[in-house]
Amino acid sequence: MNGLKEFLVPYIISNLLFLLCLMAAVKKPIWARLFLAAVFLWAACVNTRTVLIHPEVYLEYARLTPVPFYRAFINGYFSQHIRPFILVITTCEFLIFVGLLLANRWVKLACWGGILFGLAISPLSAGSAFPATLLMALSFWILYNRNRHTTIWSWGQYDQANPYIS
Repeated sequence: MNGLKEFLVPYIISNLLFLLCLMAAVKKPIWARLFLAAVFLWAACVNTRTVLIHPEVYLEYARLTPVPFYRAFINGYFSQHIRPFILVITTCEFLIFVGLLLANRWVKLACWGGILFGLAISPLSAGSAFPATLLMALSFWILYNRNRHTTIWSWGQYDQANPYIS
């Protein structure tokens, strides 16, 4: 994977954290929801600030991806419209964060958003800490399949014996 050497430490940390998130999604879903909500809030803030100050940073992903279509898109159309693209992405990141805080259908919608987000950025390879993005998508899938989701501050919501029965 291109760029893995220069990003080795964050790459390892990201993959370990999302492996723990996957385990939490199975055993302690509230912790997975909290972690994913924090990640998406952090990502929305960092990406908004970065795109407003240094939008050219996002062109680096073209070097990191082994997927020719992604490389061509980043170096082409995306390179001429970085701010609008990234601001749409940051808005979606923030909406996923908000959805994870709420209940029922909003959590499920946020989970679908997280799944799509993880799959969409996976081809960025080392730039997205692949396979952490797949671990994230799988964590969202496990959370999505829970039948009960109340607001995130309802700590006991997943304590029932079988979490897949309403």
